[in-house]
Amino acid sequence: MNLAAFLIGLVGPLMARWLASVGLSLLTLTGLTVAASSLKSLVLNNLHSLPAAGVQLGGLMGLWECVGLVLGAITFVITWNSAKGFWSLAKA
Repeated sequence: MNLAAFLIGLVGPLMARWLASVGLSLLTLTGLTVAASSLKSLVLNNLHSLPAAGVQLGGLMGLWECVGLVLGAITFVITWNSAKGFWSLAKA
């Protein structure tokens, strides 16, 4: 067996795993983006339906920062859990 045949035989399975991982990550991130944006718009629409004085008081108390932190934490957990699956796919 020459070196070129060995390298082609080695690169084939690695490229297949890499392409599968990239495809799954793009699919997951697209779904995550759609879900996070719809959740964010739903939360903000419901918060804006409150009376103006309540929204202003919530803004003074840091409600908007809290909403951003919670949505960021949800996004992080979903991304982290999906990344664990990709690492197990890459190691297999």
